[in-house]
Amino acid sequence: MPPNSEGTDLAGQEHSCNDCVLFSLCFAQDINPDERERLNGVIRRRQGVHRSAHLHHGGQSARQLAVLRSGSIKAYQVSREGDELVTGFYLPGDVIGLDAFSTGEHAGSAVALEECRLCEIPVNDFNKMLGESPRLNQVMLRLLAEEMAEARRLLLVVGRLDARTRVALFLLSLSRRLERRGLDPDLFRLSMDRRDIANYLGLTIETVSRTLSALQRDGVIHVRGKNVRIVDRRALSELAHLDESSRPQRAAG
Repeated sequence: MPPNSEGTDLAGQEHSCNDCVLFSLCFAQDINPDERERLNGVIRRRQGVHRSAHLHHGGQSARQLAVLRSGSIKAYQVSREGDELVTGFYLPGDVIGLDAFSTGEHAGSAVALEECRLCEIPVNDFNKMLGESPRLNQVMLRLLAEEMAEARRLLLVVGRLDARTRVALFLLSLSRRLERRGLDPDLFRLSMDRRDIANYLGLTIETVSRTLSALQRDGVIHVRGKNVRIVDRRALSELAHLDESSRPQRAAG
């Protein structure tokens, strides 16, 4: 198994934002110490969210904003025909629930892909903080803008790119996100199954499986079950039409 086969488990038993190993990835680092102390006073640190448990469903009133401390979460919506449409995957440090800011209701659902831990912030408390903190408003605006940019990228991937490019982009995007968390970018475990990946990329399960097999056959990656090793990052980047020279440096240690 890869060293981070449980690699989305980053958080320990911290009881303060400042002590959390995810502090550098969390929006809490961007607000002032007084606001962070107030945040500490309302946060509920939730342990043991089991695999397949829902954090919320589409159309449900928003009760809390959540920051993922460990594990991974799948976001999805249900079409009028009743089909599930995967819209993204959350990793430790990501904020869950921003989709409810405009209407007070969640546009989609969120379900745990593995055992998770969360920091939950009651909406009422958070709204009070927003009303008193211009800085917190700026931070939330930036996070919302990043979500919009990710949604636009997904439309481009699903609408215009071939299967090999879509899969290569997905693997590199996941790799970069893990690297920002100080994990091995070349050796990781896919917490989502092939069906979810196919749904997210607008492909069939068979196409995703064939593409992964072809990339392994070409010596670009090695796949064993859900475990992936990037063997030739340059080749994978060329398939994804990405410039790896802009890749962020991995955190020391």
